[in-house]
Amino acid sequence: MKVVISTLGSRGDIQPYLALAMALQQAGHRVTLSAPQTYAEWIQSYGVNVHPVRFNPQEVMHNISKRGSKLAAFREMRHLMDKGVMQALGDCWQAAQDADFMVQTGTGSNALEIASQRGIPVAFSYLVPMAPTRAFPSFFLPFRFSLGGGYNRLTYSLVSLALWLTVGGRTVNRWRSRLGLSPWRSESEMLNYARSLGTPSLYGFSQSVLPRPPDWDPYQHITGYWFLPAQPGWEPPADLLRFVESGPPPTYVGFGSMSSENPEHQARLAVRALELSGQRGVLATGWGGIAHIPVSSSILFTKDVPHEWLFPRMAAVVHHGGAGTTSAGLRAGIPSVITPFGGEQRAWADLVVKLGVGEHIPAMKSLTPEKLSQAIRTAVNDHALRSRAASLGAQIRAENGAARAVEVIEAHAAHFGQC
Repeated sequence: MKVVISTLGSRGDIQPYLALAMALQQAGHRVTLSAPQTYAEWIQSYGVNVHPVRFNPQEVMHNISKRGSKLAAFREMRHLMDKGVMQALGDCWQAAQDADFMVQTGTGSNALEIASQRGIPVAFSYLVPMAPTRAFPSFFLPFRFSLGGGYNRLTYSLVSLALWLTVGGRTVNRWRSRLGLSPWRSESEMLNYARSLGTPSLYGFSQSVLPRPPDWDPYQHITGYWFLPAQPGWEPPADLLRFVESGPPPTYVGFGSMSSENPEHQARLAVRALELSGQRGVLATGWGGIAHIPVSSSILFTKDVPHEWLFPRMAAVVHHGGAGTTSAGLRAGIPSVITPFGGEQRAWADLVVKLGVGEHIPAMKSLTPEKLSQAIRTAVNDHALRSRAASLGAQIRAENGAARAVEVIEAHAAHFGQC
């Protein structure tokens, strides 16, 4: 069976789906990952075929971060998304012309259009909970509180409507018009059509972290995390290996794909917090969240280091709360200190605190070296917190989420006579 996985976004968005692609290939399937051109070489290094799309998520994030106001940033995002996503839809359409099965991720689209045109099955896949539930509010709310089950469920409709009206609906319907298909009147109509096909939704996180809500329908599958092994032939940089082994475990600080208007300020904040807490540190420069500045020998700057190698060697990890970085920290069994930038990051930060395996600190614009240093000291020295983090990490490492996801995909394909 040939499977096409459609995904956009940052490296952290794509990495779990690359792990899923590898698991599908190990099960005997042929897989193509339809993903941004900038990641093509990296994807191919794992032996997975890639159909590159022209959408460049790093350019989008960089251009948005340069806008002075939220309104200007939103307008820039909408313009770039309209242009880039339409190109990506066309590229994905080409990739799927001989597909037997489509997997659409949270950052992908048009799988239902391909499925309806070609008569093939499709599965949705996400890194955050998407189906409405009374158990907790939408992960995409800009604030985290609950007023009860009815309120929780309502938040999903409100977030879905906002995304549909501002970003998703217009682009998807423009693409449908090119195919001669009638437009979706709402996201609910689209999802009801998917349910009529028995479309499963796969969630790449662990029930040890977020248990399955009791009111979810049987098409929602929490499989466990989809972790990617180290890149074939990868070796840690010599200076990084020397630094890690030359003293007590350092603390990691990095903000992934979160660009900043002032990356030097964020670097100085992190360095000062490490100094105040008396900790050595590894700072990841990422997409521009942290600048490379002069520091003492107790700090090392690095980039593009696999979390699965680095995090188990750290005392704690300070990050933005992205789904991928959060899962890597949990798997490593060490405490996280999360300063959310936006989106679902606040929800992961709150969840890590509720699990008792990390510290939630203010968002970056309100963060001070003193607040960060206190959180780092707690993460490094609180034995009960560290014990809980280690126990949860062992549970997560015992799971095989990608293999479970393959089972769901194969079962759905068999129902359609494709597998």
